[in-house]
Amino acid sequence: MKVSLVSCDTYPQCYERIKKSVDLLGGITAFINKGDRVVIKPNFVSRKNPDEAATTHPDVIRAVIRLVSEAGGEPIIAESPGGPYNHAALKSIYSGCGAGRAAEGTNAVLNYDTGFRKVMLPNGQTIKSTTVINPVLDADKVISVAKLKTHAMTAYTGAVKNLFGCIPGTHKAELHFRLDDRDAFCSMLVDLYEFINPCLCIMDGVWGMEGDGPTAGVNRHMGVILASANGHALDLAAAHIIGYSSHEVPTLKNACDRGLIPRTAQELEILGDSLSEHMMPDVVKPESHFNLLRLLSLPPGLNKKITAMLSASPKPDIEKCVGCGECMRCCPPGAIEMKNNKPVINEGKCIKCFCCQELCPKKAMKIHRSVMNRLMLKLLK
Repeated sequence: MKVSLVSCDTYPQCYERIKKSVDLLGGITAFINKGDRVVIKPNFVSRKNPDEAATTHPDVIRAVIRLVSEAGGEPIIAESPGGPYNHAALKSIYSGCGAGRAAEGTNAVLNYDTGFRKVMLPNGQTIKSTTVINPVLDADKVISVAKLKTHAMTAYTGAVKNLFGCIPGTHKAELHFRLDDRDAFCSMLVDLYEFINPCLCIMDGVWGMEGDGPTAGVNRHMGVILASANGHALDLAAAHIIGYSSHEVPTLKNACDRGLIPRTAQELEILGDSLSEHMMPDVVKPESHFNLLRLLSLPPGLNKKITAMLSASPKPDIEKCVGCGECMRCCPPGAIEMKNNKPVINEGKCIKCFCCQELCPKKAMKIHRSVMNRLMLKLLK
């Protein structure tokens, strides 16, 4: 399995660097034919300024548009962010994340078709059907253009997790609620990736995010572009660079268990730079990554109350909170209510999906661990 890896220190370099990464895989015409309708699927998790490193940078998107156009393809930027999937929400996301800037002066169009259809996933191991947005279903090809980040729920987010944005709006919350077990949720992500089957995956790792990603972490210069025809392989290489092994990232573990990729990045065919040139073992992991359940190797059937006690959980920072209520609106199990214009979390209903932390516009929802929990963690480490 081939993954290309090239250095890219600044965004003005990214067309040249992305072109090189794709050329190492055989060139853009190995993936795109003349006349193909090509959905470019960025990571626009929420309305964030590109400088916050939470979303795919517009210069990276523009570079991919250029490559698709050079191959004779018709590029379409499409995304379904967290929250409502309607014209107003898309307009806000595209504007805030720089999609208009990326498409300006090109033949790319921004998708405003908010329709979706139910599809069957006959080979799915966790789900057998789901809903997918129209532009993805109507496209000839899909390119996943992900962002290199840590993630509070899934440890790491990349090419595979990026395709969760092909599920329309609030349907994402339904899947979170139905699949409240982390491993089951990540197995669903693998099912979805295998169904959509993007022809190419490209990762924006020029500036990434560490700590409590995917939106509330800290910017980190990583200086890399990765590309592969296989998103699982790309994620295996990228996760390895930031210090994750395959068994620590549920999507990767699931892909390995299915035989879709090898268990170590060293078994991949890396083109361009070597993995060792870009290793960043000191990347800060999310607070939720340090899970006592892993350290204690507790049995899968452990009572959910004990699981909840040993796991990190979201907690509002009241001083930062502006009372917008977004956390309440996006909470899949409805575990949050607003009291005196501040969020209150029903811990008994919380499923630790961290959607509230992910979609809080003010980074006011923190990942919290009790004093006793921290003490146990320190002793075990």
